[in-house]
Amino acid sequence: MKPILIPRPAFKLTSLLVLLAIQAAVRCHADDVWGAWPAGQEPAAVGTKVVQNLIDRQKLDLSHGLSYLETCAGFGAVRFAAAINDQDLLGKVIARYQGIIATDGTALLPKPAHVDQSVFGILPLELYRVTHDAKYLPLGLTYADSQFATLNADGLSAQNKYYLDESYKIGAMQILAYRATQKQEYADHAVAEMNAFIAKQQPDGLFFHGPEGQVYWGRGNGWIAAGLAQVLLDLPADNPGRAKIMASYKAMMAGLLKYQAPDGRWRQVLNDDKAWEESSCTGYFIFAMGEGVDQGWLDAATYAPAVKKAWGALCGQLDPTSNVQEVGVLTEHSNDESYYLARPKQTGNLHGQFATIWAATALLGRTP
Repeated sequence: MKPILIPRPAFKLTSLLVLLAIQAAVRCHADDVWGAWPAGQEPAAVGTKVVQNLIDRQKLDLSHGLSYLETCAGFGAVRFAAAINDQDLLGKVIARYQGIIATDGTALLPKPAHVDQSVFGILPLELYRVTHDAKYLPLGLTYADSQFATLNADGLSAQNKYYLDESYKIGAMQILAYRATQKQEYADHAVAEMNAFIAKQQPDGLFFHGPEGQVYWGRGNGWIAAGLAQVLLDLPADNPGRAKIMASYKAMMAGLLKYQAPDGRWRQVLNDDKAWEESSCTGYFIFAMGEGVDQGWLDAATYAPAVKKAWGALCGQLDPTSNVQEVGVLTEHSNDESYYLARPKQTGNLHGQFATIWAATALLGRTP
């Protein structure tokens, strides 16, 4: 559903009543799907705290460009603030990234030579959707176009090395460019990129980390779960590529359901019940599975309890200042599972922060 943005000027009484009725309908829709949330687990309240944690962090050091972590956090924070219609929060998020999204020639823009930099385009494209300010559109499209300026041997983006994070960083970038422009080439790019990964999906619905990592790494699977969900959110129902992506998405969600840990989260290595529970992948999976429940792609009776359990467990990992605990650090590729199991855990790592913001937005029942 589209977010409801309340303009600052005063309303006439009739306009206000109509708006309140729409907002009530949105809340009822979310309540019908999820039921009441336990105290301290309300997605709007939790998400607001985690976004505020982001705003309160140290000022951005842009001397080396913006990291994909900040891009994904900013993108999620903009989407969340719009979804709860908090204009003040949205303004604070925009202020955090002003030095990188400025369109007056002063911005320190990432050089889109790598997928970690080119994904930056999702932030101005989300700002374009939310603010309707046309200045953000060409900035976002520059990065979408850069991903396909050079192709690999398979006719896909040369930035695609077949590691799972690229499924989101390219797939989401392209589908959001399609949403902003309705240009078919962007939808075609998104479908082609997702199909390249779907071809590598395993019989149980999950994915190996990459060509040199034949392990079911939790956050790696989180990236493609989020990518599949994001493409489905914005790909038209009559697109000929939608059915294949939907089938892959459903197979993955069914596979994840089998591997959910008893505490409600998912593990660092998904299919190893001795592996530790990891918070960032849990946030990604809540986003992907939660959208499936809310959009009617998944059976609510089967999946909603798993999502609610996961969300409760993730909320339990927030410290008093809304830093997410037990988040695995940056992880390269290995065929040795012990490498993944030995990776350190961090509190407040942005992978966990933005995954929680994404998850909270999905549970509001109004993701655009």
